[in-house]
Amino acid sequence: MVLSMKPSCIWMPLLAGATLCTAQVDFPGNPLVGPKKYTKREVGGGAEPGAKVESPAESGMARYVTHVVLYDTRFWTSVEGKPLAGKLIAFEDLVVTAPKGAPMPPMPAPPSKPTIVRDGSVRLLVEKKPVVVSLERLSWQDRELIDGIQAALDRKEEQGR
Repeated sequence: MVLSMKPSCIWMPLLAGATLCTAQVDFPGNPLVGPKKYTKREVGGGAEPGAKVESPAESGMARYVTHVVLYDTRFWTSVEGKPLAGKLIAFEDLVVTAPKGAPMPPMPAPPSKPTIVRDGSVRLLVEKKPVVVSLERLSWQDRELIDGIQAALDRKEEQGR
């Protein structure tokens, strides 16, 4: 069982500049180095953190988050050709809170013009978690699709005026 290694390198002039590296291995009971006994730290043990964040669950409130889906589930492809299954979602989320046990209040109306691209990135809903992905990392076909969705939303906004 290796717990720590203390490497040291020595220059060997006999081998025309070759370097020989050795490591000192520290293990329980080694009389040459380290303490004789190690203790195990319990999972979750350690110092008490100085700050505490109260979640809505601890406060007796329930928080409901709805993502605005702009394109259904599909395989998005990276420039390296790796696929990622996800839904294209807007950067705006619809959020309401209510006391636990109370019926869920009505969601606010979705934004009239959702934000698809922000700072050169889009949001995908992957396995029920929002993930921000840079447009530079997506294939040109995916970027064209996103441009088409943006253009359709722009046309819809112009017709609504």
